[in-house]
Amino acid sequence: MSSAIKNGSDLTAQKRRSNNERDALIGKMNKKQRLENGKKKSEDDEKNNTTPKFEDEFEMMSLEEIKCSVIRLCNRVPTVPSDGINADDPEAVLAWAEKLQTTIEEFNLVLSCVSPATYRWGSDRSGAADQSLTHLSSELNHSQEQITSACSTRLSNVLAPVVDLVVSKIEKTIDEETGKQVKVQTYTNKIVDPGFHHLCRRVLCRNARMLRQVTLGNLRKVVKVIEDYQKAAKKDSHRDRSLVY
Repeated sequence: MSSAIKNGSDLTAQKRRSNNERDALIGKMNKKQRLENGKKKSEDDEKNNTTPKFEDEFEMMSLEEIKCSVIRLCNRVPTVPSDGINADDPEAVLAWAEKLQTTIEEFNLVLSCVSPATYRWGSDRSGAADQSLTHLSSELNHSQEQITSACSTRLSNVLAPVVDLVVSKIEKTIDEETGKQVKVQTYTNKIVDPGFHHLCRRVLCRNARMLRQVTLGNLRKVVKVIEDYQKAAKKDSHRDRSLVY
């Protein structure tokens, strides 16, 4: 009986190894085919002396679209109730923190689109335009830094506390076939320091109004900075046209 089981196990292991070897061989063949297709396409492009075209329908965000996106984010910053957020209501605290964190994350992603939207080669930009772009980048970075320093740590302490994997339940059953006792352990994540986590919730609730103020103030400042940059860019383009004879 044990010999038959052993032979069956060996056959199963051998079959699994064969399947793995076959999958690896197919993967190598597919990779080789992709490389050959890419090489052939590059050679065709070189023969035809053409530059390959982008295949997707991606469109760069304009500075005006970025500004509108930031304005919409301003309207998504969560409000604080007149009597404040109850620190003893974990669900309410988490809901408020998640909304603010989501808004900040999207704000950072939107600002990452400013550089592609404002790119121009150095010689194609006047000295005044280059100075305006430098000032724009400086102000945007400053706004991001202020929001990060004021909000990120407080939000992270509430949304992502330090946890440990512990055994929450142990069940003992009897295997009907073998008659042996089987022990099943259920694991769960448990906050390492519940007292500190509760303190972080209280700190977040106590500072909620000012956290909202810092976030909204910097988001609106970004909108104003972009508008000022657009005015400066428009004025610079008019000056360039006035110099054309």
